[in-house]
Amino acid sequence: MTDNPQISDEEAIARSKIGRHVTYFALTVTGLLGFVAILVAINETSVEKRFIYVKDILTIVLPLIGTWVGTVLAFYFSRENFVAASRQTADLVRQLTPEQRLQSIPVTEVMLDMTASTTTKLLLSTPGDAEKIKLKTDLIEALLEKNNRNRLPIVDSAGKALFVLHRSFIDKFLVKLAQGGGTSLADATLKDLLAQEELKTIFQSFATVGKDAKLIAIKLAMDGNPNCSDAFVTEDGTKGSKALGWITNVIVQEKSVA
Repeated sequence: MTDNPQISDEEAIARSKIGRHVTYFALTVTGLLGFVAILVAINETSVEKRFIYVKDILTIVLPLIGTWVGTVLAFYFSRENFVAASRQTADLVRQLTPEQRLQSIPVTEVMLDMTASTTTKLLLSTPGDAEKIKLKTDLIEALLEKNNRNRLPIVDSAGKALFVLHRSFIDKFLVKLAQGGGTSLADATLKDLLAQEELKTIFQSFATVGKDAKLIAIKLAMDGNPNCSDAFVTEDGTKGSKALGWITNVIVQEKSVA
């Protein structure tokens, strides 16, 4: 995208000439109308009727001239004013701090819709289902790799957010599991992963905000918890209600410098 367009010297000179010519033309026509009005009224003996003639002629024609002049000038000069206003607005936006930018952005404008088909998530209807989900085949291959994702929200049947799994932590768990020589990687389940209290705490460290919140609220929540990299927009702003949207720390970072 190019920077703000600049007005060339030739264009500026042309606009200046147009402005002068239009002004001169309007003044000339106005003078001629006044002269014509006087000629029409000069033979009228009644002073009152003379005034009425002059007033009627000028009242009818002058607004037409004024409208035409305004239209022409606006056509040639409005773009320049728009460019100047756009440049000034852009300069003001660049002067805003990241926090000020985030204070003006509603969470609903940038959240990933949890009901959208493009939002990859895992439905965990009951806690017992975690034992049936294989990490390698059902989770990594079927969801993360297939959809080119590194994070996976897990929700219950009511749409409430339960966890946000990060691929990096899953991989670390599998490496540790392989080194231990216990359960095979192919048999490792989501239940095994969530049985690690440290990892479970991290996966549950997401923030929640209400629908009317601004993006700054999520940044503050993430800044206050080193394990928090995700947030959900819920119906009432708590973890106990349905998740409507999902916002990652990547989104917050992008919007703070945009």
